[in-house]
Amino acid sequence: MKIIGLAFVIYGCLILPELGLGDVLINLENAEEISISNTQLDQHYTLKIEEPIAAQTLALSESDNQKKSATSQLPYHQDVLLAAIETAIEPALIHAVIATESRHNARAKSDKGALGLMQLMPATARRFHVKDRNDPKQNILAGSRYLRELLNLYQGDLTLTLAAYNAGPGAVQKYSNQIPPYKETMRYVLKVLKYYKKYS
Repeated sequence: MKIIGLAFVIYGCLILPELGLGDVLINLENAEEISISNTQLDQHYTLKIEEPIAAQTLALSESDNQKKSATSQLPYHQDVLLAAIETAIEPALIHAVIATESRHNARAKSDKGALGLMQLMPATARRFHVKDRNDPKQNILAGSRYLRELLNLYQGDLTLTLAAYNAGPGAVQKYSNQIPPYKETMRYVLKVLKYYKKYS
């Protein structure tokens, strides 16, 4: 057996699992040449070193972190998390509404008088005891509470909830609990759903 080959075996055994390359297969049948692989294309192997459980867990953890990073890098994420916990709404959905309403601009203002990240109207702000509609934390929490209220009203129907958030529950009721045939509202619902899918 060649010394270089033996050294390579030891090196491979030590570092391959750490790199998360999976199980390592070693064929020692040929004394002159050692075959090492992390694939099982050839079923003949002498020794199999299984990937450690810790490495598998680490790989799953990294995958989860990648999913979380879709929203964790967005502005005001900590405020969104607090609102999500209180209202039992996914952070991805709250961020989707914020992105559609204001593009995460806390100073956004609409022609109709809505203010802030989730574009709160004065009446909605008063109902949820918001003192400053431009304050991100107050705005996100109130907007999320309103979302939860609408989700409960429409028994979890997300499209009707979003339509009501945009056009008002009265408009949804007027059209027999269907999305009102307003171009703005229809575009709004589709846009929020698109962001929701992106952030989920």
